[in-house]
Amino acid sequence: MIKNILFASDFAQGTSNAERYTVHIARASSAKVTVIHAVETIDGAGDDAAVERFVERKQTTARKQAETVAARIRSEGLEADVVVPIGTRWKAIIDHAKQGEYELVVIGANAVQDGDKVYMGTTTQKVFFAADMPLLVVPA
Repeated sequence: MIKNILFASDFAQGTSNAERYTVHIARASSAKVTVIHAVETIDGAGDDAAVERFVERKQTTARKQAETVAARIRSEGLEADVVVPIGTRWKAIIDHAKQGEYELVVIGANAVQDGDKVYMGTTTQKVFFAADMPLLVVPA
């Protein structure tokens, strides 16, 4: 039984399909949804106060956007909360998934086709290969 779902969102248009799947699965299983969006750090910034303030502003903005996503999920009669860590996106998603008691991680994929090869976004690809828990990758 799925009780907790971690939904990774980048707030892009392509994520809306993954959000719909998350809602359907959560509704069918009465699961709680946690919306996660990681704010990337800036490599080599050290202890630069201006960079720290910039990242904090990005985190505040991301939290507002994640709350908007969570509000849409709540409007479907579901329980939802928000997590906005600072760090490398794919690692933050995997780390949070491992720390929590999530039965499923849902993430969107923006597929790019190059001839006979198909690539998904770098964050999705890294989460895909690093995940040791059930993962649903939803195309845009």
